[in-house]
Amino acid sequence: MRTIAKNKVKLANHVGKLPPVIHSRLEKVRKKSKHWHPIWTGDTGYEKFEVHGYPANHVVDLGKHLCTCQFWMLTGIPCVHACAALARVNKNPEDFCHKLVTMDSYRETYQHHINPIPGQTFWEVSESLKPQPPKIKRGPGKLQQKRRIGTDEAKGGSKKSKPTSTKDNTNLKRQLAPFTCSYCGKKGHTKRGCKKKKTSRCCCKSQSCCCCTSKSCR
Repeated sequence: MRTIAKNKVKLANHVGKLPPVIHSRLEKVRKKSKHWHPIWTGDTGYEKFEVHGYPANHVVDLGKHLCTCQFWMLTGIPCVHACAALARVNKNPEDFCHKLVTMDSYRETYQHHINPIPGQTFWEVSESLKPQPPKIKRGPGKLQQKRRIGTDEAKGGSKKSKPTSTKDNTNLKRQLAPFTCSYCGKKGHTKRGCKKKKTSRCCCKSQSCCCCTSKSCR
């Protein structure tokens, strides 16, 4: 409501046929049109021109508001070629702008107004039934406690243990580095299962030792 009132005040104080933004864009285009040379084709209405310039020549029809550069049809503002042709016939480019970019269309947009509404205390109480939320019926089975695991996650819930995939989109297990024993330095086992460590701990003083009867202690 406040925005509409402010814009109506601006529209009432504005002088000109075009809004300020459209007017500034048209002035920039008009300055660039000095580098183009329009040539009249010889029609009776002085509407068709062939505009020469760099990098290519263009055809302008002032009666149909057309130009081969397509700028006039897309923006509703005369292009540099059209401005050059309009300067040849001493016409104002503002008169050839589309209706949607003029101040008349903006004034039509803000012709309406919003009706004021009283406070909630002055509202009439309705005699009809008040809307109620729908009843939620619990389905059979146990309620789900854990969140749903995504497609890019493993069963543990972390993305670090994501299985690798091959070219044929077959999932493989995660490849781990081979175990290295910290006691003997060999790979394939750990310190807990090292055979050399077991034989070094053997006490050969007692004859009933199980390690002495083995082949490794003989």
